[in-house]
Amino acid sequence: MKEFWKTGLALVVLAALGSYLWFVERKKEIKPEGERDKVTVLAVDKTKAREVEIVSGGDALKVKKDGAGWKVVKPFTAPADASAVDSILSSLEKVEADEVVTEKAASLTDFGLDKPSRTVSVALEGAAAPLALQFGAKSPDGASLYASQPGSAKVYLLPSWIEGSFDKKPFDLRDRDLLHVKRDDVRQLEVSGAEGGYALARTDAGDWAFTKPLATRAGRWAIDGLLGTVENLRMESVASENADASEITRFGLDQPSRTVALVTKDGQAKTLEIGAGVPDAQPSPSPSPAAKGEKPAPPKPTKYYARAKGSGLVAVVPATLADDLAKGMGELRAKRLLEVATYEAEGIEIAAAGAKKTYAKSTTKDKDGFDKSQWRRTAPDKKDLDAAKVEDALFKLGAEATEFVDQPQAPAAYGLDAPVLRVTVRAKGETSVEVGRKDGVYYARRTGDSAVLKLDPAKADELLKAFGEL
Repeated sequence: MKEFWKTGLALVVLAALGSYLWFVERKKEIKPEGERDKVTVLAVDKTKAREVEIVSGGDALKVKKDGAGWKVVKPFTAPADASAVDSILSSLEKVEADEVVTEKAASLTDFGLDKPSRTVSVALEGAAAPLALQFGAKSPDGASLYASQPGSAKVYLLPSWIEGSFDKKPFDLRDRDLLHVKRDDVRQLEVSGAEGGYALARTDAGDWAFTKPLATRAGRWAIDGLLGTVENLRMESVASENADASEITRFGLDQPSRTVALVTKDGQAKTLEIGAGVPDAQPSPSPSPAAKGEKPAPPKPTKYYARAKGSGLVAVVPATLADDLAKGMGELRAKRLLEVATYEAEGIEIAAAGAKKTYAKSTTKDKDGFDKSQWRRTAPDKKDLDAAKVEDALFKLGAEATEFVDQPQAPAAYGLDAPVLRVTVRAKGETSVEVGRKDGVYYARRTGDSAVLKLDPAKADELLKAFGEL
């Protein structure tokens, strides 16, 4: 009976404990695997970083702070790509592990950390020793890998993608920008090549115009695209770090096939020289097949040798810029009568049939708070106009020339001594075009442009009608 009493008491206690666990512990939230608390392994203040080193497979890659920028110091010395270094430092600002595998591993060999596959270290300003992280073997499922800090037996489990942030080759961190120029800073541009040379200058209003071989307008979007290609030009590899005279000749840079000379707003002059095409192991076929009995045209290069003028560094660059320049000056000319976006126009003056009319745009808010443009004739009378009709007329100023007359005769030869229409548009600056008619053919002339443009008759008629109805 006594033994039964003890057993009964034990059962009562066990039941009470079970009830407690059921009522209390059930209230604790069980976090899904993906929402487990992270463990901070490493935290780097990148503003204090002075050196970054990555060691992988016995090869070391090291960058060092150099003034406001960075430079590669191992395995060679060269300017570094600041954005690439910043990307690495951003990855080190807060490295978090999914879990701590063990506080003190009996053997790091079990985790592949006796010989780390990769070690990343950062020297910080004011710190006695660098912060470092070393990577070991992958976990059995391959989704994670083991990591530790040098001198510590504590092992963490990190997502595998973290190590990929530090999978860098020396060239990945090298500054590959040859000219270091921003398109918006360029004020003058001069190009030489087999297609002929030409020069352009940018006006205070931001418009581009040719200054050589003749004074004529340039297409704003075409020039912006060319300068964008120059701005984004990056070397794909290095042909020579410090080319001697024989290499310069071999790369075709003793007599460059093309040059692009720039002057920026602060007066700096920069010149890019493009040399010979890089031999292609698998050349692309000639763009045009040879006629019978003719030798096939050589394959078109996909890469070229190039350098900043005066530099010993010769780089390999993609053919994009050279291909654009090969199109010649004609590709960059302003083919439209006026390149003015309708939203940029603030005022218009029209002269036709001996009468002059002026128009002004105002902007108000509609009921939903959006900007609404309203056009009004201000002289000789005052009248509100249909904004859509005004914008349609402005749009027709985008009609393209069918032909350029670069050495025009006297204005009377094109009916421009007595234009049938003259339109002046006020936007960022003032720009105008006048249209003449001679023997049933329409011609146009723009202010500041020495060329005469020949127009499509149907487009010219639409233009005259659109402005005549305002």
